[in-house]
Amino acid sequence: MTVLVRTRLSAMMFLFYASLGAWAVTTGTYLLEAPTLGGLCFATGQVGWIYSTYALGGMLANPIVGLLADRLFPAQRVLAVASMLCGLMLLAAGAWCQHSSPHVEQVYRSAAADVRVQGEPVLEYESRVRPYKSTLPPEVAEELREALDRVHEAPAVRAAAAETFLPLFLIMLLESIALHVGLTLTTVISLRNLPDPAHEFSRTRMWGTVGWVVVGWLLGVLVNIRSPEPFYLAGIVAILVSLYALTLPHTPPRGHGKTLREAFGFPAFRLFRDRSFIVFVSVAWVVAVFNQFYGVYGHKMLSDMKIPEPERWMTLGQIVEVAVMFAIPLLSPKRTMKWLMLLGLLGYGLRGIALMVGTQAWAIGLAIPMHGWSFAFYFIVAATYIDREAPPHLRASAQAIVSFIASGFGPWAGNMLAAYFVDRHRVGETVDWPAVWLVPTIGSFLVMLAFLILFQPPPEKQQAQSTKA
Repeated sequence: MTVLVRTRLSAMMFLFYASLGAWAVTTGTYLLEAPTLGGLCFATGQVGWIYSTYALGGMLANPIVGLLADRLFPAQRVLAVASMLCGLMLLAAGAWCQHSSPHVEQVYRSAAADVRVQGEPVLEYESRVRPYKSTLPPEVAEELREALDRVHEAPAVRAAAAETFLPLFLIMLLESIALHVGLTLTTVISLRNLPDPAHEFSRTRMWGTVGWVVVGWLLGVLVNIRSPEPFYLAGIVAILVSLYALTLPHTPPRGHGKTLREAFGFPAFRLFRDRSFIVFVSVAWVVAVFNQFYGVYGHKMLSDMKIPEPERWMTLGQIVEVAVMFAIPLLSPKRTMKWLMLLGLLGYGLRGIALMVGTQAWAIGLAIPMHGWSFAFYFIVAATYIDREAPPHLRASAQAIVSFIASGFGPWAGNMLAAYFVDRHRVGETVDWPAVWLVPTIGSFLVMLAFLILFQPPPEKQQAQSTKA
């Protein structure tokens, strides 16, 4: 029976994260690309705001997750409704981008009509030399770059991109609110139905990463990544999640409070009386801020480094993540929680160093794998930490509080910070990526040191861990 429950929960994770992975990795590149390459010619700040919907959705959704799942409705039914809304919004996002694309391209080509390079229209010249663009003489390459920059920054082009941006932002904000309800509830449903969450959750959650890897490898086969098609794929899978959620184990609300304060899970804030919990949440926030540099601009950066099919290479991070999740139960997570989480924080710093070096070998050999290593060791172990610290009837509320900070406010601040530094080190379509990565790299090592010194679980809880382990 236990194996059957874990298999059903693993399938839930697989589908949920496959839907998220179908659009999250490549959308930044799609939105930034020129219309002649299939993109929508968004400005860096506009892309940052689209990805900020994920964070804003977390901030808006997480306060009500505890009310819905701890107090009012069975968690699997809330997940079904949230995933259906997710799917419909993703389909709407794809339809809007498809509708807007011809207009943006027309305006872009019109703006480029009078711009010339080496005596030729810039778009014709760029198309002709694209196969050997990297071998152009420096002065010609610079002339081409400046010409394309003029087209990109033309007022009419910027206005067309702005017309596309606002409706897409609103659609993705609604999608993100629903997404965060589902994101929290996949964890809650798993932790409530697994007999031994500390040992079984990581191997259940790892199937979500497998789903992300599988869809990452299929993106270039099933859909064109420089098009709205990933939104359509993601929407279809999200609707499948909604239907499948109705077959999951019944997970009724556990709360019994009658007051409004209890209904919204405010008693879960008692956890902030524990210094280590404050340290854990603060570090999670900082990590979430710095992680947006890679999450939003990683695909674009690897493309600029001439790594072929970067969306496939980026799945190396998830493959490592799966391996780490499989190994966590063997590493006595109840006794070694702090040290496992420190390994995750170390990985974020190493990822930054590798990306500052800026070669294909360092990116593929260290930076991309460390992305999965870090997430699994810090955040997957953290899920069992939260589940242990919170009272049973407030666990959904506690997970929502942490999700609000680490998946809401943190990514929002990270999007703004990353967009600022990318813009600061960007000239047209050229970005000085090593300079961009300096701040998150230094910050990752500083936060690791703070965690090492300040995170000390109370002796009685540490002892309880040892007794249970």
